[in-house]
Amino acid sequence: MKTGRKKWIAYFSAGFLGILAALAVTCAFSVLSIQGDSMDPTITKGDHVLINKTAYLFGQPGQGDVVAFPCSVYSEDGEGSTLVKRVVATAGDRVEIRDGALYINERLFDKYAADPVYMDSMEKVTVDKGKVFVLSDNRSAVLDSRDQAVGQLKISELIGKVCFK
Repeated sequence: MKTGRKKWIAYFSAGFLGILAALAVTCAFSVLSIQGDSMDPTITKGDHVLINKTAYLFGQPGQGDVVAFPCSVYSEDGEGSTLVKRVVATAGDRVEIRDGALYINERLFDKYAADPVYMDSMEKVTVDKGKVFVLSDNRSAVLDSRDQAVGQLKISELIGKVCFK
């Protein structure tokens, strides 16, 4: 009788721990299907990405991080969609687009750009404390921090960091 009871306790414990593990993973990560081409060639339309929702609970986004955030503006991904963009500047950085090129802190910044694309000029802005400036890798896509509808993003607005595709 005791061994039967021990088996049930073991089964119940294993099931309970499995459910707890599944809940923990669900709360910490989410999967997103990419709808547009704004991050080509890094992330292409139809790719699925894993978003670490806990990445910025104790740390800050860094230049080069690919982040996800909600957007209520109509875009190629639809209205109220989740956008994925790359952090190119963080608090205190100076961002400017002149002569069709991106400058961060007075230095030409062409990392992560899919192809050289002419970009409309943008006056120099300094990224505010607690915010980031994001761009599409496909610089011809414009729904990013260059657009007033997106602008600089508060770190608290970020859903998380894209960690796998």
